[in-house]
Amino acid sequence: MELLDPALSSLRQEPVTLGLSHARVLRLLDSDSTAVAFAKIVDHSAPPHLADDLEGEAARLKWLSALGIPVAKVLAAGTDITQSWLVTQALPGRPASDPWPTSERAAVVDLLAAAARKLHDQPTNDVLTFDGSIPFLLSEIRERVSAGIVDRAWAAAGKSDTTAASALAELECLAAAIGKGSQSLCHGDFCLPNVLIAPAGIVSFVDVGRASLADPHSDLADMIRSLRSPMNPQFGPAYAEQFLDSYGRDRIDPERLRLHDLLESFFWRAP
Repeated sequence: MELLDPALSSLRQEPVTLGLSHARVLRLLDSDSTAVAFAKIVDHSAPPHLADDLEGEAARLKWLSALGIPVAKVLAAGTDITQSWLVTQALPGRPASDPWPTSERAAVVDLLAAAARKLHDQPTNDVLTFDGSIPFLLSEIRERVSAGIVDRAWAAAGKSDTTAASALAELECLAAAIGKGSQSLCHGDFCLPNVLIAPAGIVSFVDVGRASLADPHSDLADMIRSLRSPMNPQFGPAYAEQFLDSYGRDRIDPERLRLHDLLESFFWRAP
């Protein structure tokens, strides 16, 4: 990797195994074993879209940073004949997915809701830099269904009650009935591990490779699934309801949440 700061090259590298990224992730540590930066690396033997995803994440980080959104600074991004990479500055805080003490969990959920509201209310004042609208997602879904990617992903997840093609017909009917909806600045993968909480309630965002202008219900649906997930047993359904209460029920359409749950199922990772 070619790093903008040569001093980073001397840091100790530690693999990060937590998470669902198909990239290799390294934590770069200083002499005190403090994380200074993180590196994502994609070998060119991997599917080509992974390198494109890495390039897209770098562009989104710069876009969000220019808007004043609390994301990591890009320290290096590049490619050579064997691999592509993205190196970002380490941010302070703990992932919201950490095993918080019972006495702190309600406050964590309120911070998540406040962070979502602030992000969604952020004025962008620019053209549609990154499109995450429902029509755009549907066009991607049609391509994935046609290529067989969705059926493979559903088979790997044990979902066999319907085919992707028949589910797509239901999805398109629901999307047409509900409409495009409002567009806001959205994280794109707003789940517990992708939100960092530092002392004094300072919140920042990581893994923003799907950030875009989109229906804010997409972020809300992501967080509700994350809070209810067995992977985060310290939370659960009651905290998901608290999240919706704290965000503001008057801003939420349950049918749009259901739509985005269906949309997301077409983007599960395929083997």
